[in-house]
This record gives sequence, C-alpha cells and structure tokens, in this order.
Amino acid sequence: MYKKIKKLLDNKRCFIFDLDGTLADTERLHWVAHNEILKKEYGIEVDHEHILSYLGKPEEVFLGEIEKDYNIVIEDKEKYSKKRAKLAIKIILKESRPFKFIQDVLSDAGLGIKVFLVSAQNKGVALKIMKKWEFYRYFNERNSFFCDEAHPVKSDYYVEIMKILKNANPKEVVLFEDVNKYLAIGKEHGFVTIGIDSGFGEKITEADLVINTKENKIGY
Repeated sequence: MYKKIKKLLDNKRCFIFDLDGTLADTERLHWVAHNEILKKEYGIEVDHEHILSYLGKPEEVFLGEIEKDYNIVIEDKEKYSKKRAKLAIKIILKESRPFKFIQDVLSDAGLGIKVFLVSAQNKGVALKIMKKWEFYRYFNERNSFFCDEAHPVKSDYYVEIMKILKNANPKEVVLFEDVNKYLAIGKEHGFVTIGIDSGFGEKITEADLVINTKENKIGY
C-alpha cells in the first residue's frame, strides 16, 4: 500500500494528519463509548446515519445536535464529555492500533518534513493515544492542534500551519483525512489530499488518492 502513497510524498515539506479514522480505526470506538453512555443514561442509541453527520465536529457542537435529533437534554455536557473521554480512552488503548501505512509514512519522513496533528478530538485523550502508540515523537503538544473557542473547526488550523511553514507552496503539503468536508477544504488550499477509507465513515470522494485500510488493517 505504501507504494501508492510514496509518489505523492516526494518533494513535500509538510504532512497534516487527522486522528480518528485516519491514524487508526478510532472513530468507531469513540461512538461505542458514546452509545454506551447514551443508552444507559438517556435510553437512546445514535444510528450510523446520524453519526456520519456528526463526524469532524467538536464534541460540544454535535452533542447539541444529538439533543435536537433525539429530543433529549444533556444538562452537564462537560461532565458527559469527561465521562465519555475516560471510557473511550480505555476502549481505544485496549482495542486500537495505528494503520500500518501511517507507520511507514512517519518512519520514512525526512528530517526536513514537518508533521502536524489537527483534530477535533479531546486534547488529553489524543496525547495519551500518541504516547501509547509511541507516536509522541511525531505528534506532541507543540505540533498538535485541537478545536477550541478560538478555532472551532479543524480547517482553521490549515491557515495557521501555512504561516508556520513560511513561504511554502501549498502543493508541498499533504493532508491525510477521512472526512470529505476537510479533504475538499484541503484541496481549496492547494494541498495534496489522501483520503482514508476505514469502512466506518462516509465514502471518500474528495481526495487525490483514496486508501482503503481494509487492505492493510494494521498493527504491531
């Protein structure tokens, strides 16, 4: 599989990675945690169609949408999120491993290539996962960006990254993503786009190259 990617990576200066569904099949496991709590506390289970509409959004945003879609009230969203994050990290660290091709990409990256993580995931959860997978040397607090009030959507950080790179040609940037919305935005910025199809989310239609992870399911 890596041979498919390598040609697109030649002569690049920067790789931008999403986390869930891109580095590993974690998106599905986050929703296992969501549904376990939602079923226990609210008597609902979010169906796959609704999950697809929530992908890529900060948790506080889609929790509001869940309330409207399922006619419930999550009175303390911060408490809910902490509980969900604790359960999710337990499930992910037990069951998930990074995709093999990601390991190949990172291990083959030259010293001159900057690598960034841009995610809507909870920062604490994400950094614990990076340490567990021994990815912390690639993705640490200095080169990891997470949605917050100042940057509510992931694509806000694409502009910030280009400022960090200083005079980089957008064609020297490769975006790894599993959500069409952000792949399309990456294309608008001029990035090379690699879409990751893990079999859980939407069908990828907006990438220069689509990687089906079923071909290379993973692990170490």
